[in-house]
Amino acid sequence: MAKLQGIILLNSGVAELQIVDGSGHKIETVKREYSENDLELRHFSTEVMQRALSQLQRFQQLLRDYDVTTVRLFGSENLSKMPNAVYFVDQVENVTGLTMRWLNANQENYYRQLALRMHEQKVLSGGNAFVLGVSSTRIDLSYFENEQFKFSQHSAIGPVRLTQSIRKMTAEITQISDLVPEFINSKLADFWHMLPPFQQADSVVLLGADVLNNVFLAHQSSVTITKKDVENLVANFTRMNNQAISEEYTIDNKDIWMIYMEAVLVLNVMSAVSAKKLHISNLTVLDGLVVKDTTAQQDIITAARGIADRYMVEDKHREIVLQYAWRLFDRLKKIHRLDTRDRLLLGVAALTHDVGSFINSQRHYQYSEEILEGIDFHGLSTSEQRMIAAIARYHSAETPDNALRATNEFSPRQRIRIAKMAALLRLADALDDSRLQKITKLTVSVQAEKVVVTGHTPLDLQLEIYVFTKKARFFEAVFGMPIVLKRQGKRG
Repeated sequence: MAKLQGIILLNSGVAELQIVDGSGHKIETVKREYSENDLELRHFSTEVMQRALSQLQRFQQLLRDYDVTTVRLFGSENLSKMPNAVYFVDQVENVTGLTMRWLNANQENYYRQLALRMHEQKVLSGGNAFVLGVSSTRIDLSYFENEQFKFSQHSAIGPVRLTQSIRKMTAEITQISDLVPEFINSKLADFWHMLPPFQQADSVVLLGADVLNNVFLAHQSSVTITKKDVENLVANFTRMNNQAISEEYTIDNKDIWMIYMEAVLVLNVMSAVSAKKLHISNLTVLDGLVVKDTTAQQDIITAARGIADRYMVEDKHREIVLQYAWRLFDRLKKIHRLDTRDRLLLGVAALTHDVGSFINSQRHYQYSEEILEGIDFHGLSTSEQRMIAAIARYHSAETPDNALRATNEFSPRQRIRIAKMAALLRLADALDDSRLQKITKLTVSVQAEKVVVTGHTPLDLQLEIYVFTKKARFFEAVFGMPIVLKRQGKRG
């Protein structure tokens, strides 16, 4: 029998478990609440923590019954923001022996999209579509052309934050329903202004809007409705009292404001992108966590190109640096012993390392670090985002000192990874120091006492060799082996 694995996701009030086989097919799905949803919830009480731990132990018993030995535990961003989350994580590890891995909002959006591609690929095929991820505190809008991911952009505007803001206004404003669409539109004005160009899309795919989903899905896993359906829902919530709404839609009174806010938010997005249809799916972050990510990492590279475009990074240089960085990485595997995830991070750093030039070309590497520290990278963890910023910082001629003193926040293992990738990126950048893309072919030879990189070109490489030699000092310090650049080819 194929080995089974278990994936657990803890949200601020719900614990979810999926058991899947080696192909990712669901064997068992369990969802258990351990806390009531509360907009004002700021921390875990001892009682709530104990209930959460109890549910985890019940999950573990079920996993033992299925003879599951491989278990991954994830925590949502909302959970991570609880002030006492760090204590809760420690209790989880002590009681269950499981290590919690935090997800940020970018990852949650990314995994929902993975689930969509796996289970409802048809909604992305045959045209253009937007995928709208709605969490409590933000929205993520991604754009696809014929199943190909093009870009993703987020706004820190979510139904919970909107509801909290609107409720504060109710004491002074009576016609609050008239205000809500205008208020949301004002909050999203800059969001639409920054959106990259796109082709006309007929539909929006909605993921994550749990309370709104319940209105339209009923016992279905997905449904496609029209913009008019959403408009009618908003109109009904505006003219009907809470009791009538609760009876008409079979919902709790406490959910009415949230549903209304999510509906108006969705309607605003549909109007902004001129979409006529809304596809609603109940796919979750957990559904994406069980998917084997074989091709979707390309989305992360595509998103990195979008960041580079936003900061006007010269495209020919960044693409050749990406090509050289991956060439060095692939040829030097026995030396650096990094993994495929590191290759991806190196690629992202190669594409974005010059974003600081948007502010100032002098000491741009420092500005690159500052910019990249503040950017949300599609599909990457918060730690990975910080690593990319650190790699970008050290791509220049500046020699890192004290084993990368700017990276003290990382573990020793992470600092070594950063140093290795920074060393490779420095060399890749040096190979196009002239910004003329002189080298037509790059070969890498690992010899007994040194590494020889050969640039095949009919052009002069004096500048590249000079800069490469300077930047090679850090490579030698990290790997304990010298590396040299040679030129080969008849001069033109």
